[in-house]
Amino acid sequence: MKINHNITAQLANVNLKKDERRVATSLEKLSSGYKITKAADDSAGMAISNKMRTQIRALNQASNNAEDGQSIVETADGALAEVEKMLQRIRELSVQAANDTYIIDDRDSVQSEIDQLLDEIDRISSTTEFNGTSLLDGSVGRSVTSDIDEVKAMSASMKVDSGTYTIDVTAPPTAATATINNLTSYIPTSGEAVVNINGAPLTITPSDTSETIGNKLVDMCNKLDIDVTGTVTGTITLTTKATGSEREIEISAPDNYSISYGTDAKITAGAGFSNNVKILSNGSIVTIKDSNEFEMLIEVPKDAPLGDVNFKVYDAGFMGMQIGANEHQRLDMNFEEVSCRTLSLRDSEGNNLINVCSQKGADRSIAALDEAIKKVSAVRSDLGAYENRLANTVESLDVSEYNITNAMARIRDTDMADEMTQYTQLTVLQQAATTMLSQANNKPQEIMNLLQGM
Repeated sequence: MKINHNITAQLANVNLKKDERRVATSLEKLSSGYKITKAADDSAGMAISNKMRTQIRALNQASNNAEDGQSIVETADGALAEVEKMLQRIRELSVQAANDTYIIDDRDSVQSEIDQLLDEIDRISSTTEFNGTSLLDGSVGRSVTSDIDEVKAMSASMKVDSGTYTIDVTAPPTAATATINNLTSYIPTSGEAVVNINGAPLTITPSDTSETIGNKLVDMCNKLDIDVTGTVTGTITLTTKATGSEREIEISAPDNYSISYGTDAKITAGAGFSNNVKILSNGSIVTIKDSNEFEMLIEVPKDAPLGDVNFKVYDAGFMGMQIGANEHQRLDMNFEEVSCRTLSLRDSEGNNLINVCSQKGADRSIAALDEAIKKVSAVRSDLGAYENRLANTVESLDVSEYNITNAMARIRDTDMADEMTQYTQLTVLQQAATTMLSQANNKPQEIMNLLQGM
């Protein structure tokens, strides 16, 4: 028997410390809910679960991004729904004005409402935004630059590949122009003389002077969107404010009849386009359509120079949504400009391309509005496709997040029932070790019995 070293007590103490560490580890797992609380618990499991945690958080944020994208699309679509309502109202007014029961003053009242609605369409185009980003003014459409300032690309569809495209401007658009000589010669000695301009009557009476005839002419032509130059005693030149083949001036006088038309811009397609390209012109607006849903909208104003124009199309400008947890998992959304200009209702100078102050003008407006409504519907259709895709994206991301979370839980989370069983066993061992240490500490007392017997 030894006094200096109580080997039995030391052995019991070693086992007690071991049991205390195991109990502390078990308590940590039970209190935290994780079976991996440090790398020493399971280094491989911790590395795998940390990757999963990163992916889960990224998937959750991507889902939020996709939901934000849905909100953006809903904002744009809501604005376009109002634009479509206004276009329907303008078309209704055009049908009303096309009826010959109305005179020019009545039609001018209708035109005043149309002008206000057109102003509101442009206001919606310029002010509809999400978090400070405009959606309908073309600023988040595909980027296209031109080497000629006067000739601009108004939009390019997502099917237009990046690169350089060349067109040749062979003729800019022109306005309709007509002349009429010496209106004072129509002043009658009695009764009335009528000079019709685009179906609107300019009534001349014996009491009229050159000044009153001039005032009547200017007032009527302003309603018809026609500029007047010259004097009523000489040659008067009438010119439509807008350009294009649908602009016309029809003059019907007692001794004269004439009709003249404007012309559309003319271009030819060069490098970058296929042999199947189709070119449609409406005044200064030229639509180029090629295979595979290729579409480019170009503005060729009346002062455009003749010759080649090069357009550079970039893979940029559109709105990109990060809808995945990893790099390059994006959805690019193209928001086309929707304004009176791109709908061919006004030109770039703000001149009306629809005017219902004459029967012919009202009739042409109906067809123009059909095209405008068709284009807005096409844009809304694209937005609807984006919204449906984003909705599916959110569902897919949420399912992926759930599955990866479930997989990570199997690696990291504590099985509480199993761990509680182990904890109970460890506490019993700890109590037993404590008891045995107490017994081992009492063992040296036996030496005192030996010493007392001396």
